[in-house]
Amino acid sequence: MAVLHADIERLIATTGLESTIIRPGMFASNSLAWWASAIRAGDVVRWPYGAAETAPVDDRDIAAVAARTLHQDGHAGGDYVLTGPESLTQAAQVGVIGDALGRRIAFEEMTPDEFQSLSAGTAPSSVVDMLLAAWSAAVGQPAYITTAVADILGTAPRTLRQWAADHTTTFAEGSEGS
Repeated sequence: MAVLHADIERLIATTGLESTIIRPGMFASNSLAWWASAIRAGDVVRWPYGAAETAPVDDRDIAAVAARTLHQDGHAGGDYVLTGPESLTQAAQVGVIGDALGRRIAFEEMTPDEFQSLSAGTAPSSVVDMLLAAWSAAVGQPAYITTAVADILGTAPRTLRQWAADHTTTFAEGSEGS
């Protein structure tokens, strides 16, 4: 993914136009695609590298940073890494969603091979491999956290707890999802 993004950034640079690069980390909303159906069904969430830490960033914070950098002077040439405010393991993230729902959600580790098999046909294998490599490297390491959201918006980034509380209906049993 870094190579793909670097190629795109080189193309942008060749246009000669002013630009700002925004590099969000793990989106909080990834949990909707990854875990929501199991959570809605009341099932165990099975996922690889439960001990891998990320700092999920709320999509609304990403959008607000993008809007601010587009219309406010001083961001041309900027290169911003956006993260949420806290480092959480993937298993803890499932727990935060459970707390928002008022129930415990069981988390079970799956092997990388199981994940690759289950992901076949749903995402390019290069993306699956990239995710697995990133999660493997993140085990036992606190996630990298930046102040970029707060620096640009003047307010602290939303926590995963806030994001989960705002999305409980999407995770609630019997809901259709989003």
